[in-house]
Order: sequence, then C-alpha cells, then structure tokens
Amino acid sequence: MGTNMATKAEKEHFGRLADLGCILCIYLGYGEGSPAEIHHIRKGGKRSNAPVIALCPEHHRGNSGIHLLGSKGFYKTYNVSENDLLEITTRRFAG
Repeated sequence: MGTNMATKAEKEHFGRLADLGCILCIYLGYGEGSPAEIHHIRKGGKRSNAPVIALCPEHHRGNSGIHLLGSKGFYKTYNVSENDLLEITTRRFAG
C-alpha cells in the first residue's frame, strides 16, 4: 500500500464529507447536497495527511474553482479561504 492510499476510516470520512455537499455552495447559500469531490488543503505541496473539504466539481476544478484560481484568487472571488471552509466543515460535523 502506497503512502497516498487512503485508509478505510479516511475513505468513510471522505464519503461523509461528500454526502454533505459542497461546503462553498453551503457557505454561499446555495443549499446542501450538491455533488461534491474531496479537496486536499495542501501545505508545502504535500497531499498526504492534508485536511480535506468537499467542493462541487465547479468549485474544485472548474473555471471558478480553487485549482484554477489558486488560493489567493479563490479568497478574492469568494471572500473565504480553504481554512475558513475547513472550520465551517468541522463545526457542521461537531454539531
């Protein structure tokens, strides 16, 4: 098993996040349950052990997404950072 392989517990967690829907869509008031993909919040370019959030395909890798805009452009566009969205996600799961 390689270092980038998710454990069973991680896969279950990722599934629960994806079921919640895009956290940015929720933040923007579009509602819950939009189809979502897992986005790793990388520090220093490393994906392993990176915290994750759920983003819809557009907000993840689309023209208005984090991968195209980059962290600074994403924040400028939505006035929220990946870490802000991680905190919102954490609060939703705690409640």
